[in-house]
Amino acid sequence: MAARPRPTARKIVLGQELRKLRTAARFTMAEATEGLGFSEAHLQRIETGTSSLRRAQHLRELLDRYSVTDPSMIDELLKIQREASSEEWVTAFTDAMTPTQMSKFVGIEEVARTIRAYHPLLPWGSLQTEGYARALFAMQQPVLEVPTESVDKAVRLRMQRREFITREDDPVQLVAVIGEAALRHIVGDTEVMQEQCEDLIRLSQLENVTIQILPTNGKRYRFAADFSILDMGDELPPQVQADNAWGALAMSGKPRDVGVFSRRFERLSASALPPEETVDYVRTLAREIS
Repeated sequence: MAARPRPTARKIVLGQELRKLRTAARFTMAEATEGLGFSEAHLQRIETGTSSLRRAQHLRELLDRYSVTDPSMIDELLKIQREASSEEWVTAFTDAMTPTQMSKFVGIEEVARTIRAYHPLLPWGSLQTEGYARALFAMQQPVLEVPTESVDKAVRLRMQRREFITREDDPVQLVAVIGEAALRHIVGDTEVMQEQCEDLIRLSQLENVTIQILPTNGKRYRFAADFSILDMGDELPPQVQADNAWGALAMSGKPRDVGVFSRRFERLSASALPPEETVDYVRTLAREIS
């Protein structure tokens, strides 16, 4: 059975190919879109993978402007355009996603080969139990002034994301470094935290999951903000995602950005406890919480 299309990943592929073609043809975005049925701003969103060309005719016109005449290339790009325009499973969760770039991140996350994630203050989203996630979103509800149904959607999305690492068919390889403070800070109540600790122990024993704890004591390399590095295999370049103080989510595929965060993660991993000590350390934390 053929794998189902991955629309978000296809948007990125299409955008990268169109950017290469425009650059090779020496067109500015304004020149590329002049007289066509979409704007320069829309082409910019297409090239960055945040939007797609809904009409095949628009793609044909753009390729014609770039002097692309190879039938096989045109057919391949039209196929990618159709897949990129198909409905994504994350659409139903769009109003529950904050920040706004979250839908793009989730779509990329789903097709990643390996994810390296660092979270100093909370367990990484896909490692959270339903009880923990619900308690966490409930804490944020009065601050964000969102209805209860948005909390429910956000929890369902988080549980959907867990399937990327727990599915039997080609799960994502995960390497996560979690700050000790993430398990010291009580979210919900002690019962919720006990369940979260037990689940981390269970997940850490999966072949595709490696979890390290970064203790609060000692002279260790640290970083304040959450970030994830996604290795996309041969189809796409690596992507780095980072959170900022305003709760916004930034993504970049620039080699320099990916390189900086990769080196940062290597230092964090070296400062954290080795993976084989995770189970005993989390069990000790769980006893102290109780």
